[in-house]
Amino acid sequence: MFPTIFFFVISIGISNCIFCNDGSNPCHLDKSNSPNAYFLPRNGYFCLDAFNGQVICTCPDNSTTRDQPCRICNRTPNPCGIGPSVVTCTDINRSFSCLCNDGNGGLVASTSPCDERNVIPSLEDTCENQGVRDPITNLCNCPNGFTGDKCETPTDDDLCDKIVCQSKGICAVRPVKAGGSLFQPQCLCRSGFDGEFCERENILGSCSSIHCLNGGACKERQIGKPFYSSCQCRAGWTGKRCERQYFRCKSAGHFTDELMKDQGKYFWCIAFKDEFLARQLSCPIGLKFNAEKQLCLS
Repeated sequence: MFPTIFFFVISIGISNCIFCNDGSNPCHLDKSNSPNAYFLPRNGYFCLDAFNGQVICTCPDNSTTRDQPCRICNRTPNPCGIGPSVVTCTDINRSFSCLCNDGNGGLVASTSPCDERNVIPSLEDTCENQGVRDPITNLCNCPNGFTGDKCETPTDDDLCDKIVCQSKGICAVRPVKAGGSLFQPQCLCRSGFDGEFCERENILGSCSSIHCLNGGACKERQIGKPFYSSCQCRAGWTGKRCERQYFRCKSAGHFTDELMKDQGKYFWCIAFKDEFLARQLSCPIGLKFNAEKQLCLS
């Protein structure tokens, strides 16, 4: 429960005031019927009229802000830091995510300040080989090919156990390099399909034979003598020519990719200027995105 706060509104003689109910939504509260709505009174976010023409925005931790939304990323100091490595800070419900420059021209996501993102957690909190620790059970969820309390033990016994190939493809165990002793799972696709999980429909011919829409990129490969090409679509688009959009970011955060959830894919929606940008991310092979815990788990 949040403490009761009383504010008195005096409107006489005040001009150019912003009030909670004037339609401007100064605290940026979500509409209750909007998809992925979170910034709502039931979660501790309120807009209250102050006596001096300002508005008070409340936060779940009982703090307040004046005339600006109460978000973690608005706070001083900024939780992502202030250095040149910081690209943006995105509020995700009661937490946040940082988009950071990696120093090599790329971008990386982090839940700690960008300048501290390379800090290695203590060994007892670390799962090896891309394993993911569940903070509730305190157990490591291991990707295919590893087992043990910390996912420290390699194993080839279950490489295909959690792999779901689309379009009736079949998972097979193949060496990482020809003649090598390390193995990996691979989807063997039926004729007419391509991609890591046989998710792309291809056509006979080179990339000059197909025109990808909505920013999709054409990929081609040779099987025997013939060339086959397919469209690799931008995040949230699908179809032979990327003609159909099945996901659009409506708020910041991480969301399940309903089309590729069995393959461990999920979306990261990033606030950028006046819009949200979508990136498709992948869980370690064999794990799936858990939207409730916001983690990749078994």
